[in-house]
Amino acid sequence: MIDCVATFGRNRAPFLLAAAAVGAALVAAPAHKAAAVEMSPAAKAVVDYDKSGAKPGKKYRIAYLTECVDNPYCLARLAGLKAAAAKYGFEFKIFDANFSPATQAKVVENAVTEGFDGYLFGPAAAQPGCGLYNRLLKPTGKPVVSIDIACGDPDYTPGLAATLTMQGPAHFNEAIDTAFASCTGTCSVAAVGGFVGSDLFTYWENAIKEGAKKHPNVKVVVDEPANFDPRIALTKIQSALLAHPDISIIISSWDDMSRGVEQAVIAAGKTPGKDVKIFSGGATKVGVAKVKAGTWAQTTAYLPYQEAYYGAVALMMALEGKPINAYIDEALLPEIVSTTGTIFITKANVDKYEPVY
Repeated sequence: MIDCVATFGRNRAPFLLAAAAVGAALVAAPAHKAAAVEMSPAAKAVVDYDKSGAKPGKKYRIAYLTECVDNPYCLARLAGLKAAAAKYGFEFKIFDANFSPATQAKVVENAVTEGFDGYLFGPAAAQPGCGLYNRLLKPTGKPVVSIDIACGDPDYTPGLAATLTMQGPAHFNEAIDTAFASCTGTCSVAAVGGFVGSDLFTYWENAIKEGAKKHPNVKVVVDEPANFDPRIALTKIQSALLAHPDISIIISSWDDMSRGVEQAVIAAGKTPGKDVKIFSGGATKVGVAKVKAGTWAQTTAYLPYQEAYYGAVALMMALEGKPINAYIDEALLPEIVSTTGTIFITKANVDKYEPVY
């Protein structure tokens, strides 16, 4: 996903069997490349439920405990939640933490006091979020689905009705690996990421370090935070290209930031896609268009709309007594499996992918 600290689903008897298998065996490492050709059992359970036409037994009230609502990623996620609410007839109330773990603690307390049937929880940060779950949400006995960032654990935290993520360490590791693997000979690389101190920035930085170890022919000469802001990315990459005119690969964790990267490349008298390869994240409408045009080499798909939509479906299942109690890697949702088969959108598969934000 985009890190919202700046910022980032669709029978019954078959499901009962699938759910048993899901609960016992689905806390597994995510698969992203060749293995991402069929849905995981957890993803299939939610997708099948959504397709079944099942209707809730009552009108539920849900608290949407979100880290953000006012950037492209979080607005797309809110749109997914609204679509699920329209289909399943539930009401939801937004509790926005505005990227602050401290604020989130207060709004979660307020939500628990108001009393809801269930909670869709986007932690502002992993460890504090997990603390809020254990201290405030779990004692309510109501189902909780976490999205975007796992609650302190690598993927699924026992007790949650479900967890859905798209920007975990494994996702970033593979994104960086594909970028560095594109280097023939030796390459100088510049990187721009999100906010220092955020979980997703830490995942991003660790992935860059691991990628550099795996690909010794790649030298990361500049690695800077750009706060998901295209203007900051423009400035950082302009300086990078002045100091290191041999930079041939630039990696960015967000398509909007990558717009600034592209401008900096052009301002340096270089041709994006020819002199400098740009690897981005988001697979937004802008990013997909840039890949299709050959300007960017790749953008990694994030699914904020589906994240909230299927997260809400998983919550409906739990409220109806059919929780999956498992991790859903969004890379194994039908929007990926049935189109490109991979979260990495390139010139070779871009015509198969349709962005929704």
